[in-house]
Amino acid sequence: MVKVINERFSKYSHLVKVEEIAPFLPETALLNAHSFKDYTDKYVQVFLRPCHDFKINILVTSLDENQYLIETGSKKQIISGKEEAYQYLNNNLLDGKRFIIQQSIPRAQLEEKDFEVRVYAAKVSSIWSITEKIARITPNGYSFVDEVVEIFPVSSVLPQALCDRGISSILDDISLKAAINLEEKYPNYNTVILDFFFDQLGKPWVNEIRYRFSDGKWDWHQVLRGERDLLPYLPETYLYHEKVLPQYLEVYGSCVIKPNLSQWGLGMALISKLEDQTFEIHSERNKIPFTTIKEMLLTIEDRFTSKKSYLIQEEILLATIKDCPFDIRVMVQRESVNSHWVVTGKMTRIAAKGFIVTNVAKAISTVEDALEASSITNKSVDALLWEIDQIGIMAAKQLEKVYPDACLWGMDIGIDQYGKPWFIEANLVPDIAIFRYLPDKTMYKRIRKYIREGREKSEGQ
Repeated sequence: MVKVINERFSKYSHLVKVEEIAPFLPETALLNAHSFKDYTDKYVQVFLRPCHDFKINILVTSLDENQYLIETGSKKQIISGKEEAYQYLNNNLLDGKRFIIQQSIPRAQLEEKDFEVRVYAAKVSSIWSITEKIARITPNGYSFVDEVVEIFPVSSVLPQALCDRGISSILDDISLKAAINLEEKYPNYNTVILDFFFDQLGKPWVNEIRYRFSDGKWDWHQVLRGERDLLPYLPETYLYHEKVLPQYLEVYGSCVIKPNLSQWGLGMALISKLEDQTFEIHSERNKIPFTTIKEMLLTIEDRFTSKKSYLIQEEILLATIKDCPFDIRVMVQRESVNSHWVVTGKMTRIAAKGFIVTNVAKAISTVEDALEASSITNKSVDALLWEIDQIGIMAAKQLEKVYPDACLWGMDIGIDQYGKPWFIEANLVPDIAIFRYLPDKTMYKRIRKYIREGREKSEGQ
C-alpha cells in the first residue's frame, strides 16, 4: 500500500506566496495554449509534468526556424510551429490529464549524470525536524521519475564549495519552512519529502514535494526516526550502495543487507570483513569467502541488489541460546482507532543452527525462559521486559501517524549480548498462529480477543 498526496500546482501555488521559499521554486503555471505560448517565448526549454503522476515527463526544446523538439522517455519528435507543437502534445501525450508547465533549468551533474538531494522532514511532538538527507543519481536524460540509478550520502556528492556555503543547512531551512506552511493545507500528514536539484551555479531548486508512506522498510525507518525516544534503539541503517558498504564494514566490521520490500527474512545476507582482511557473505546456511571486496561487490549485485532495492544495516550481535541467536516478537494492539496501544503478547524465536534469521526458527519459548537461558551478561529481566514493551508501544504510536487505521502490529526486537534491546522491524500483518505453539495459550487468546473485539467495533460503526 502506498499513499501519495501530490497535486503539484496546488502545492506550488501555496508555497510561491512564501517569501523565503519562492526564490527556490521554478516558475510554474497550469498548461494551456496560452501558457505554452508564453513559456516557450520566454524559455529555450520547458518541462511539462502531470499534476498527479510521477511517471510522465515531457521536455520541449525550442529549435531554429520555429521548430520544437518534444522528448518523453525514449521518444523524440520534431514539430514545426508553436500551435502545431501544442496540438501534438494535446492529441498524443497529455491523455486528457491536467499538466503544469515549468521553466527547465540546466542542472549541475555528477560524472555526467543528473542528481538530486532528497530531504525527509517529520513532525515530532508538534515540531518539524529533518530526519534524513540522501543524494540520488537520477536516470540519464530528462525522465526525472521516482527511480534512482545510485544513492550516496549527501556529503560525498555536494562539492566542497557548496558545503562551505552551508548548502546543507539551506536545504534544511527550505524543507522545514515548506513543511510548516503546507501543514495548513495538509494537517493530517506528519512526514514531508522534498527533492532538490542544483543549477550550474550551485543554487538549489525544489523539484518535488510529496507526502509518501509505503510498506518499504526504508520509509518506515524514516518515520520511526521521527520519534526521538526511539533513536537509541534503531540500528544504523541506509539505502544500500556499493560505495556505502565499505564504509559500514570499516566502522562495524559486519553488516546486514535486506530487501526494502520483503517478509520472512527472504533475501537477507550478513556481510563481514574478517580479521585476515578477506570478506564473507553469509546467506541462509551458506558462507561464501572472497579475497577482494571487488569480487564480493560483484556477487552482491548479481545475487541480491540488481533487481531489488536493498537496505544496509549495522549488524546487531544478538544474544544466543546454545550458540543460536534469538529475537522477540512483540504483539502491539488496540481495540479501535480511539483506544490506547497495549502489548498483548511476547514470544522468543530461536534461529536454527547456522542461520542468521530467526524466521527459520528451531524453537520458540516465552521471553522470560529465553532470557534466563541466554548468553546475556547483564540480566535484569523485569526491567528489560518493561523496556521491550515501551519500545513496541512507541513504535506503534509513531507508525500510527502514517497508518491511522492500523490496530495490530508485530514488532521484532533483538537483544544484544549486553542486554540492550534493538528495534529490528515492524510487521503490519503479523502471523499470530505461532503463539498457539506456546504451552500456555493465554497470550494467543488475548491477541484473538483484541482482533475479534476490534472487528466488532468496526462493524458496529
